[in-house]
Amino acid sequence: MRTTEARDAIAAWVTQQISAGFRCDVEELNDGSTEHRRRQSGLHPAYDSSQAPEVPPTVVQTQQVPAGERTGVVFTWKVESDSPPYFMVDIPTYWPRRIAAPGWALIADRPVIDVLAWDSLQRPARVQSVRLHSYFDASIHGWRSWAENVEYSIDWKDPERPVLSES
Repeated sequence: MRTTEARDAIAAWVTQQISAGFRCDVEELNDGSTEHRRRQSGLHPAYDSSQAPEVPPTVVQTQQVPAGERTGVVFTWKVESDSPPYFMVDIPTYWPRRIAAPGWALIADRPVIDVLAWDSLQRPARVQSVRLHSYFDASIHGWRSWAENVEYSIDWKDPERPVLSES
């Protein structure tokens, strides 16, 4: 896999995850008390809590950092910005050839930012990844999403379906 293909795959994942998070929030809020949620015409989609807004395709920017420096994701997005989600990733200098090229950029439906440990078969055993959160913030920003960096261990018992668990 080429680096551009890896970035495109991560971008598609981010866009899909934000959209799914927004839809889930609408469903949860619609299941409960909806008296406080009124649909008002003319609202910017960012402030309409009754339906999830469309999420434009995410832009992924990778920046290589020297070995030993902090790798990870910086991401927060508010629909009110009217800009696409912008996902900034600090990756190690070896990411294009050791992670993206062999196809490890996404494992078990999670982006791989860095490989922290390898198993005896040279597969990632522990990775740095990201968890996305998306919801409706009724107090200030309306629809928003952000990321937190997390570490996962990988269970390769079924190579077709690796399982991640938080380290």
